[in-house]
Amino acid sequence: MDFSEYLKPYINKKTKDYYVALSGGADSLVLLNELIKLKKDNNFNLIAIHINHNIQKDSKKWKTFCEDICKKNEIKFITHSLKRKKNSSSNLEKKLRDERYRFFEKTLEKNSILFMAHHLDDVIETFFLSALRGSGIEGLSSIPKERVLGKGKLVRPFLNISKSEILARAKKDKLKFIKDPSNKDNSFNRNYLRNEVLPKIEKRWPSYRKNLNQLTENLKESSDLLNIQAEKDFTEVKVNKNLISLKKFLNLSKIRQKNVFIFWINLNGLNQPSAKVINLFFSKFLKDEKTPKAKYIWGTALKKGSVCISKDTKELKISELSA
Repeated sequence: MDFSEYLKPYINKKTKDYYVALSGGADSLVLLNELIKLKKDNNFNLIAIHINHNIQKDSKKWKTFCEDICKKNEIKFITHSLKRKKNSSSNLEKKLRDERYRFFEKTLEKNSILFMAHHLDDVIETFFLSALRGSGIEGLSSIPKERVLGKGKLVRPFLNISKSEILARAKKDKLKFIKDPSNKDNSFNRNYLRNEVLPKIEKRWPSYRKNLNQLTENLKESSDLLNIQAEKDFTEVKVNKNLISLKKFLNLSKIRQKNVFIFWINLNGLNQPSAKVINLFFSKFLKDEKTPKAKYIWGTALKKGSVCISKDTKELKISELSA
């Protein structure tokens, strides 16, 4: 398997700056190694970004390890240190992820590309975690291969490649990489799924990765179709980006109301509510005629992207909850 074939479609004359998220693990080092090969025949800037989570005792050594690789290959190296967190909960996973992406977003230059080494096993794990949280069709869809991030674009070229294939490639290219001991910590939901649950599924259903990957692709297509319909319906009910006509909204069928509602939240870049919050919005808040003027809130003022929806007799207004 020629891994560089997954990267070549993104190498072009228009893009000068290519970033790679470099943890020091096998996935990111294989990705970096393929980009180094392509850089020899193409004139582009390659920049590695290393995030130090300050959780593991060897995190400084990992930073040095990544920096040394970049120096050896004459690659610009950017590092960012996150504040140390003591709790090892699922909330910690999300907080660290959010902080990483905020830094990536702030760092990317105009028209640049950030490559990340997410792979097929990540797709499968994310599907199961989303399903267990009761996510909707968009949450169950495949991890997006491409999306806008800040001034640039985020690309995940390895989504159809398994972890075992990546490890085989690292061995073939004689790459040394870091093995993060926290991956064995089953207090993290993803680790528990990876270490305890999925091996049992694979033993019973060896081809489950391929089949579930196809399922997530099908769900992505269905999600795209729903978004197309939601955009059409939103055009009919909107006053502006933040305001919709209550009468026109209620004239839609229930399923189209819910579809527009989710689309509206995404359009404003706010946090998606849980299925329970959505159901309460439609079953209680919208149907409450005794209080024509009211507010529906989820999240807190301290949490970025929390939502406040105001209702009066004519309109619904969405805004970010502020202190």
